[in-house]
Amino acid sequence: MNRYLDIEDRNEDYNFIQKETFRAEKGIRAIGIMYHDHSNDRKSYDNVFRLKDNIEYRLMAATHQYLVFLRELALSERTLHERYMENPNSLYEVVPGRNPYLIKVETELSSIFDSIVFHLSSVFDYLSHSVCYMYFTNKEKTVYWTKLAKTVRGEFKDKFDFSLALDEMDRRFVGRLYDYRSRLLHNTRDKHRFDVYVQNNDSSVRLKIASSDSVMKHFTLAKENIVEGQEITLTYLASWLLRRTFIEIEHLLDAIKIDIQKNSHFQKNVREPKPQFGDSLFTIAIAEPGTPFLRPVSDGIWEDYKSE
Repeated sequence: MNRYLDIEDRNEDYNFIQKETFRAEKGIRAIGIMYHDHSNDRKSYDNVFRLKDNIEYRLMAATHQYLVFLRELALSERTLHERYMENPNSLYEVVPGRNPYLIKVETELSSIFDSIVFHLSSVFDYLSHSVCYMYFTNKEKTVYWTKLAKTVRGEFKDKFDFSLALDEMDRRFVGRLYDYRSRLLHNTRDKHRFDVYVQNNDSSVRLKIASSDSVMKHFTLAKENIVEGQEITLTYLASWLLRRTFIEIEHLLDAIKIDIQKNSHFQKNVREPKPQFGDSLFTIAIAEPGTPFLRPVSDGIWEDYKSE
């Protein structure tokens, strides 16, 4: 049995996460356009894209930080290999936990992991602002995720389909993400344990970074694929946080879609187009083959999103 649950093919994993980032953007874009297609909000077009761009920025930033993490991990392994070749004793710790080379690596990689946590937390804050814009009567009043989570358990409880979805997300994942971010920002940094493996055949170095007990208490859901006696590496956890974010976003988008289409003004918007692309008044729609009816253009984007 492998002692660690790790990412074995780092390039393949990053390529998958990058693909999922673009897929998530498409889903968020589809919901934004769907809100524009179906709502009676006359200023919807410019606002939904402004809000979408903020979410997209944080998602892509988090994914890029994961790429930086993987590059720095590989660079650290090469650097430690060179030091080992110069002096094999340089990687051994005279005082436990005080090897200067390993301290440098741990500090740098932990800081990048923290950055992924910060960006993903911001994803859900920006997502919250977009949800508030779509659901709140006062479009100028938007709140952060933690406040919206309280709203769906109070004022919005049982009122919208998205309320239950957001409540589940918060209890399952997002609330834990916020708690961990708060710990990093306001309490103490987290330290993770490094194991250095020197390969017998070529003396190459492979780092295994065991996620701290503290971070694993926050993200117990990440242990669903673990076997007894295994530890989760920080690389695996960074990948898991991103993958879980994509899952939770889709869970919320599915529920928002139901709410939007329940209260549709699409036919009215076809007859009385809303502004888009500045002050232009027209509605983009899809002709239904063999019928005189039109479908919202967002239907096609959503179908593409769900089929990928």
